[in-house]
Amino acid sequence: MQQQRGRGIYLAVLGSIFWGIQGPVSQWLFTDTAIKPEWLMGVKMGLSGLFLLGYALIKQPNDVFTVWRQPRDFTRMLLFAVLGLSAVQYFYFLTIQASNAPTTTILQQLGTIMIILISLVIYRRAPSRVELIAVTVALLGTWLLVTKGQLTHLAISHAAFGLSLCLGFSGALNTLIPVKLFQKYPTLVIVGWAMLIGGVVFTFVHPFWVGVPPLNVATISSVLFIALFGTALANLCFLGSLRYITPTTAGLLNTFEPLAATIGTVLFLKTSFNTWEVVGGILVISTVFILSFGQSKSK
Repeated sequence: MQQQRGRGIYLAVLGSIFWGIQGPVSQWLFTDTAIKPEWLMGVKMGLSGLFLLGYALIKQPNDVFTVWRQPRDFTRMLLFAVLGLSAVQYFYFLTIQASNAPTTTILQQLGTIMIILISLVIYRRAPSRVELIAVTVALLGTWLLVTKGQLTHLAISHAAFGLSLCLGFSGALNTLIPVKLFQKYPTLVIVGWAMLIGGVVFTFVHPFWVGVPPLNVATISSVLFIALFGTALANLCFLGSLRYITPTTAGLLNTFEPLAATIGTVLFLKTSFNTWEVVGGILVISTVFILSFGQSKSK
């Protein structure tokens, strides 16, 4: 039992680190090369979708096409692919382009807070005391992060701040839309199809064979890393961890993502952060622990 738990922790941490390193690699591509987010989205989601569905065909061949046999699930699948998975990853890239990888990865955690607010507005479910504390801490941390402690003005551009809100909202949709799909079908299959659909959508937005950016060993390696390690294997590892540990534990271990993004950006892109940004980032990330503690106390 302990060995299985250890395997789950290892997979969750590895997946989170892959997700995190994807941030500074993407930042380098957007700042130092001619690669655009739309072109990268089509390539990385298409390759990731093919990889995940190919793996699913080997592991779960009878389940790969079942989702397309139910019209209602067909519609939900398309909504998840476009408004959930594609949207959150596209806004992730746009926010990185407008700010930097660590800030984006931390602000991505606002998706959890958006879920609480959506539940209040749409489902009329009042937040618990723990959730209210988490929202307050997240808002304070976000404000410190985007103002660098100078509370009267934004230290990041208005565009970056607006995109980060879109990132958080799409992150909430990415969690809420596929709930019923994950209850009926293997998660790997659903994520694989959503990735492939997203790749097709962004191929229409920016065909990968049109306006191909100059490619060399560094750019090709970076794109392949983002597609295979930062997306496909990251999802495979993290989803695989759920066979051995609880979603709450996996969610806590996902805090390795902003840690990996920050270390990678500081070491390789020489990005610096002041004390208030660090404090703000810690506050935002701490909401994961606050909510997990609240869940464990209520059981």
